[in-house]
Amino acid sequence: MTRVGDVTGPRTSEDFLPQITNTAAAVQVARALEDEIVSEGWSAGHFVGRRQELMARFGVAPATLSEAIQLLRARGIVDAKPGPGGGIFVATRSPFTHLSDQLLQLREGKATVENCLRVLDSLDGSVLHDAVENASDEDIADISACAETLKSAWDSAEAPTAIWALHARIAQVSPNELLRSLYTNLVDYIIAARLEGVTAPTTQERLRTHLDFAEAVMKRDHELAESAISRHRRPAVAARPS
Repeated sequence: MTRVGDVTGPRTSEDFLPQITNTAAAVQVARALEDEIVSEGWSAGHFVGRRQELMARFGVAPATLSEAIQLLRARGIVDAKPGPGGGIFVATRSPFTHLSDQLLQLREGKATVENCLRVLDSLDGSVLHDAVENASDEDIADISACAETLKSAWDSAEAPTAIWALHARIAQVSPNELLRSLYTNLVDYIIAARLEGVTAPTTQERLRTHLDFAEAVMKRDHELAESAISRHRRPAVAARPS
């Protein structure tokens, strides 16, 4: 299997893709594919690759690639077509997805993790209430799985990544395309920034707050959602990863 950086000789588009690590691998795969689509100027309908080819290219498992494709589909970057002749294709982009392009430029700008956290704090209420109102059975199952992963990872270095995965999955439920795109892109930025300057949570109260985010969606409980949002905003921004 060829990995980025292993090839010598003339540089190709793959030479500009980042190394894929175990941390937030799906986000890194999504970022690499989106960077390639933008840098190569691929138009709507351009064939990106088949799932097996992309798994081999990035050295990731099917579940990781599926999550990466889901992230890109949620932002209107790619379409996935099944069956013979299917695969991953560049999507026809709506005006809202241009906002995503601008947000990607945050990595090269002066945005800080603290700034992103403050914006996310202001959006959490709308995002959670949208999820309570609109979550499908599939959404609820995914959010429940994210909550279980968070419980298992709480006392480990993977806790921040698990928190962001929960927040992002809840945000993907929102029917508000602008809200969904803004929120998930800011979460992606923080993960890509490797959570610099953010301290991982350690208290059981903090864990309970995040589990209540998930429980509020699963029970369609707006009152619990309000309580969780209130508790979530209480700590100082700089002392927490979400």
